[in-house]
Amino acid sequence: MVKVRRRWTDHEAIELPAEVLWDLHYRNDAGGVCRALPRAFLCAHVWCDQLPERAFGHTCAEDPPPHDLIVCILRHDNAPAMYESLLSKTRR
Repeated sequence: MVKVRRRWTDHEAIELPAEVLWDLHYRNDAGGVCRALPRAFLCAHVWCDQLPERAFGHTCAEDPPPHDLIVCILRHDNAPAMYESLLSKTRR
């Protein structure tokens, strides 16, 4: 299991199976209306139907699911072996 957050500063963190995460990459652009990130963070894509209901406030209100969401994976949230395993899968 991997602990993820919607944004690096979010208080809400959820655990997901590593297998549902894809396109692991470093991201330093918050996108949308958020402020710039202070550094690059490990991120991944996940389909919203893999999240617990209403996780991160996502409700699928605008379009039919599933939606592609980007989540942030922080080193201090995860076991060192898991984090290193995810790092080895990042796109270069």
